[in-house]
Amino acid sequence: MNLKTQINEKANQWLMKEKEGLTLEEENQLNLWLENIHHRTAYDENKKLINECINLDNDFLKELEDEITKEEKEANLFYKSRYLIASIVIACLVVFSLFKVNNYYFKANFSQDYITANTKELNIKLPDNSTIDLDVKTQIEVKYYNTKRTVTLNSGKAMFSIAKDKEKPFLIKTGNIVIEVLGTKFEVVHLNNIIKINVLEGLVKVSHIYNSYGKMETLIQLKKADTLSLDENGKFLNHEELININEIANWKNDIIKFDKTTLKEASSLFERYSNKKMKFETYELSQLKISGKFSTLKYDTFLEAIELIYPIKIQKDNDVIKITQK
Repeated sequence: MNLKTQINEKANQWLMKEKEGLTLEEENQLNLWLENIHHRTAYDENKKLINECINLDNDFLKELEDEITKEEKEANLFYKSRYLIASIVIACLVVFSLFKVNNYYFKANFSQDYITANTKELNIKLPDNSTIDLDVKTQIEVKYYNTKRTVTLNSGKAMFSIAKDKEKPFLIKTGNIVIEVLGTKFEVVHLNNIIKINVLEGLVKVSHIYNSYGKMETLIQLKKADTLSLDENGKFLNHEELININEIANWKNDIIKFDKTTLKEASSLFERYSNKKMKFETYELSQLKISGKFSTLKYDTFLEAIELIYPIKIQKDNDVIKITQK
């Protein structure tokens, strides 16, 4: 195999991977490879050819036939037919090759959506023996390809225990944030446009998708006992080290913990589990603080606690809880 053929094959490999989606490390490798002018030329030419071949359809074949009729009107019918057949065969071979490549790189060999309503779902087994725990009101999409494993967390809370596979990185996309791991345990929370990552063990890389082309920049690498909160634009809101890992994903044990949390925020979190909405008579009442651990199964205990701490009155109206000053 000569050098030009090797470069063309490598260019096609990069094009296929790029269409599927590159990890940050792969993107850096591609940019480095494209610095060579011969690599860039092969990449651009093959990209153009692939795009043209993918768009191949009956109109294209009709144009071939019309062109033959026009330019070779007086030629022997045998040669016209041979040219047309050869063109069709070549086109079919290209399409067939693209189909095989597409199946390898872009077709998921495992795809499953998981949605929870008012009941959490624990110990979801994936094909590689990774497991996922889902809190209530959580939605994820899982897809496994030949070159990577992906999860899209649309909303909610999830705990991941990922089997190691260096050949197939595990990528979690939530909003514009991408979390890349090889093998680790960690929690991801995506609520109210805020993303929180708590690492139980191992390392995770956090990146931000900063444009419509899927380009990413690495923000930080988190280790065991790290916690990070950020918005969907990649802006850090809170970063702590050496947190108590025993309190990660407390929802698995039906526990919710508050630490100087406003009643407005606390009631919003409890709403996920009780389906009851709290309304406050004044803004000042909504900003009162509460700390402590509560069971997500015992909403009334939470109400009794805040009524004991503060001079407030609680009125229940079906699924609406009204908080007023005494």
